[in-house]
Amino acid sequence: MLRRLLVLALVAETTVTACAHGPRGTSQGTLRIYLARHGQTEWNAKQRIQGGTDVPLNDTGRRQAQDLAARLQAVDFDGIYSSALRRSRETAEIVAGGRPVESLQQLNEQSCGGFEGKYLDGRDSVLVKEFARRSADAEDTMDGGESVNQHFARVKKALETIRSRHPSGQILIVGHGGTNAQILRALLHLSAEQAHGIHQANTELYLIELSPGRDPMLWKLIPPANLNEL
Repeated sequence: MLRRLLVLALVAETTVTACAHGPRGTSQGTLRIYLARHGQTEWNAKQRIQGGTDVPLNDTGRRQAQDLAARLQAVDFDGIYSSALRRSRETAEIVAGGRPVESLQQLNEQSCGGFEGKYLDGRDSVLVKEFARRSADAEDTMDGGESVNQHFARVKKALETIRSRHPSGQILIVGHGGTNAQILRALLHLSAEQAHGIHQANTELYLIELSPGRDPMLWKLIPPANLNEL
């Protein structure tokens, strides 16, 4: 699908470990970035646009975070990062299990301005079409929010900070649907259009492996409920 990118799918059944389920034989200087989306919120469940609105996890979201923690319990992280929004930070703290979590505001979801709080559940078909059209425009600031490219610029700065601290090792970033698409855009050198086509579910986990002298590798952990994606 994408040049310079190898995509591998892993089915999530048990705990992820560096040896049993992850990539093997990595070279010295390799950085593995585990990239998770926060658990579900009530606004996710009701198909409301969240953006920068600080919505907490619901009970389902907390269970999803606990499932993620179980899958990652054997991974020895050198750093765990979240955005400053509660849904991201709470997910990361559940996975961390007492280990420190650093929240970076630059990892927050794209601000959707006047669209935040509105429903995409089909009750207003005109709104659904308008939001789809405008969110695909990387320069549209969404009626008082920020454009995709503005969001991308601040996410890149967060990544620069994180990678300067971790040239190698293993880290976890718990972000948002839009934020994580921009992280992949930066790491894999994607276009805005390619990044717009990335849709990470609340239960899905990515692993990006960055090694000197080798093309980046993207791994996707797919829960059994989503096996149709294979």
